[in-house]
Amino acid sequence: MKRISIYVGVGLFLGITLMGTENVKGDESVQGKKLYSNKCQICHGVKGDGNGPAASALSPRPANFTDPKFWQGDVDKKITDTIENGHGMMPAFDLKPGEIKDLVDYLTQTFKPTR
Repeated sequence: MKRISIYVGVGLFLGITLMGTENVKGDESVQGKKLYSNKCQICHGVKGDGNGPAASALSPRPANFTDPKFWQGDVDKKITDTIENGHGMMPAFDLKPGEIKDLVDYLTQTFKPTR
C-alpha cells in the first residue's frame, strides 16, 4: 500500500511539472508572436516574406524569412545581432535577451522552411 502511494505521488509530481513546462513554452510562443506583430510585421509582413506594408519604401528590402537562403549559417546570431545593432534601414531594438530568444524561436518555428 505504501508503495502505491509513492508511485501516485511521483506520478502527480511529474504530471504537474510537465504541465508547468508546457505552459511556459506556450507563453514564450505567445510572447514571440506578440513581439513579431508589434516590431517586425510592418516591414517583414504577416507571412514573413519581406512584403509588409512598409517594405516598398525600404532599400534594401526587408529579409525574407521564408527563403531557405536566409536560414544558412548561424541564424540565431544573425537575428540577434540585427535586433541589437540594426541593419541597413532597420533600427536597433532595445529588447531583453529573453525577448530576443522568444522572437528567434517564433521566427524559426513559424517561417523556417522544412525540407
